[in-house]
Amino acid sequence: MISWLQTNFQKHFRVLFIVLLGVIIVAFVFTIGAAPGIGDGRNQDRNIQFFGNEFSTDSQRQEFFNAAYYSALLTGAPLNQDQLTQYAFNRAAALHLADLHNIPGPNSEQLTEHIQQLGMFQGPDQTFSREAYVRFRDEIRASGNISEGALSLIIADDYRVNKVFDGLSSPGFVLESEVIQDLVLDQTVWSVNVAEYDFANFSPEIDYSEEKLEAFYVQNSFRYASPTRRTISFVEFEALDHIAEVEVTEESLQDYFARNSYKYKKTVEAPPSEDPEAEPAAPITEPATFEESRDQVEFDFKLEEAKKIGQTKAENLALALVEADNAVGTTDSLSIDRIESLIEKRGYQTKRTTPFARNETPIGLNWSQNLIALSFQLTENHIYSQPVIEGDSTFVLYLESENEEFVPNFKTVEPRVRENYAEDEARRLGSSKGQELADALKAVDADSFKAEAEARGLKVSEYNEFKRRDTVEGLDAGLIFSASELEKDGVSDVTIREDKAYIVQVTKKEIPEITRDDEEYTTRMEVLKSNYAQYSVSQYISKLTNDELVRSGLATAN
Repeated sequence: MISWLQTNFQKHFRVLFIVLLGVIIVAFVFTIGAAPGIGDGRNQDRNIQFFGNEFSTDSQRQEFFNAAYYSALLTGAPLNQDQLTQYAFNRAAALHLADLHNIPGPNSEQLTEHIQQLGMFQGPDQTFSREAYVRFRDEIRASGNISEGALSLIIADDYRVNKVFDGLSSPGFVLESEVIQDLVLDQTVWSVNVAEYDFANFSPEIDYSEEKLEAFYVQNSFRYASPTRRTISFVEFEALDHIAEVEVTEESLQDYFARNSYKYKKTVEAPPSEDPEAEPAAPITEPATFEESRDQVEFDFKLEEAKKIGQTKAENLALALVEADNAVGTTDSLSIDRIESLIEKRGYQTKRTTPFARNETPIGLNWSQNLIALSFQLTENHIYSQPVIEGDSTFVLYLESENEEFVPNFKTVEPRVRENYAEDEARRLGSSKGQELADALKAVDADSFKAEAEARGLKVSEYNEFKRRDTVEGLDAGLIFSASELEKDGVSDVTIREDKAYIVQVTKKEIPEITRDDEEYTTRMEVLKSNYAQYSVSQYISKLTNDELVRSGLATAN
């Protein structure tokens, strides 16, 4: 299965390999809260680090997993929550190795080459698509969830992760028998029965005693934690508010047009075709003259100059805050009252946000992730920001108040606890039910599989004469991998997919004769060598990850 994964992903999803082959990680019991997939919230008063990444607060954990999320997103392959958690830790371990070995980030040429290989930017022909790149960049800008600078840093870090793999990889050793076995698996012809159980028909009895619910609450208190929320006061210098202050001359408009003429287009009719029966051609665009676009030029010029006026006023306000801060003569930051007095003297209006968390947007405001991140960089010793430009506005922020992260008591969140407990118990009992059905079907003879399954309420589907790489309508290919070690008439353990349970019976397994003379032998040998080299690195990184998780107290080995 390792070779199949690598064959399918190695071209564009190289960084993702550290999670796809990271399944060797030992079982852990995670012991901190508020991070995706981990925690019970009982160690949040400790100073926790994972390979230098601060992991003590909600915002620090959010930043850590956000970076991994965008890194995985750029590969073009989706990850579920558990995979993302594993990927984030393994990625951090690889970056730790990059730091230890002083692996530099990419230069502009290397960065361009790296970006062109990312799965997110591949077209239908599996080559770099500038259209896909531009579309992604525009969507990121429009969403405001992450700044381009932060995204560039993530991409540069992923380049360094690739270099770690390059540095640690060496040609893998592959036996002739392994190559032949891989080709045999590809060319084996299968027929199977798949018994499907719908959990919609499963209504387990769940023990809702208060003792059970409270125990669940203690073990999963991170689910109910209310994250740190801040209220931010700010002064916004909007460009539109300063347009009336802009002085306009004909010369300034002409200069502005000369610098930005590419922006101004006009639509004209296409030249007539010489063929009288031809369909009329679509209109075309061509550059507009200054006179034709003068009104728009004047508005754009005023808006640009108004933005500069707003920026200047914001800079002057920020400078006044710094000077007043320095004049205080203590290590304490300016008080809110003093800041608001300085703002009021300049005739500016203070606005306030509703309380919001690191992963939330203040109600009624279209703030970008950049402004939200800046809000959480303010500290008690420095509660105001430098000017920050967002769109047509410039902001100066200061910290009004903060409500620290807390876990409500059990009674407050009991309805949610009951709901979550029911979901988890239903899942656990469903898994037990599925394996019980699988064990029952293993106990009957091969000819009775279908009848026994149907008698127990399962739907049985037959799939005949296919190979493992074939696309078979209605058949989940993953089920074949789960049954690949079975012989004819063998029955698999249960596999659960969302709200269904599947049990596979092999009714036919024709194994071909393969020798090293097979036309695919040499190519498959090279693929497996590359796979084993990458797998060896992944094992090493996974061990580093496991050791660091235990050392940091984020996990304990079972």
